[in-house]
Amino acid sequence: MGKKAFILFLVVCSLSCGCATRPTDPEELRVYEENNDPLEPWNRGVHAFNQVADKWVLKPVAKGYRYVVPSFFRDTVSSFFDNLTQPVHFANALLQAQFKDAGSILGRFATNTTFGFFGLFDVATEAGIPNPANDFGQTLAKWGWQGDGGPYIVLPFLGPSNVRDGIGTGVDMLANPLGWALWNEKELHYGLIALDAVSTRERALDLLDDLEKSSTDYYATLRSMSRQNRKKKLNTVLSGQETDEKPEYEADFSDIEWED
Repeated sequence: MGKKAFILFLVVCSLSCGCATRPTDPEELRVYEENNDPLEPWNRGVHAFNQVADKWVLKPVAKGYRYVVPSFFRDTVSSFFDNLTQPVHFANALLQAQFKDAGSILGRFATNTTFGFFGLFDVATEAGIPNPANDFGQTLAKWGWQGDGGPYIVLPFLGPSNVRDGIGTGVDMLANPLGWALWNEKELHYGLIALDAVSTRERALDLLDDLEKSSTDYYATLRSMSRQNRKKKLNTVLSGQETDEKPEYEADFSDIEWED
């Protein structure tokens, strides 16, 4: 599916979905407004679709990838794709006026591209250079679209998000230099996208398995955890602080803090 077709698919799905009934009981209404999930019936349907796709396709491939490919080579793949995203992170850091983050990102990209053989080796982390991973959803929040960023939504294949961060994800995907560099090499481009998805899923195998096993309602747990950790990332930008942490893997709830 091309990028334009994918975006159109998301728009059509959003317009055709049903809404959850707004409760009248005060306590239920409080929880309803706190969740900010008026599209819950649709979102649960997309969540179920994502779970089926993950169970029968992505997760088995990720497990096979972990079994067959030694950890050293898996790390080089992860480092390579992380390095490719640095120009987008750099642009967002500048748009957010996070100049220390921008310096860290530029330093990472130069270090890993030069001394890490085009990003195959994460020399920058060994040198203590942070990996802020600024994104366009944060940029929109910095420009004034704050709060929850609109209703909670679950995107096909991509998972938990909201309207603001969903738009941000789309912009970051379109701005990724890999797509522009391989504009006329569609098969190679899509192959690399698939490899990146498998690499990302492999790094999340243990975390998501534990999360699913410990949850009575996996959908609600993902919603809570993803929003909690997304809020933490946004607060870093909105407060003017600089980011010093390296994400465990590229996902909205990568740095989950487990709470009772």
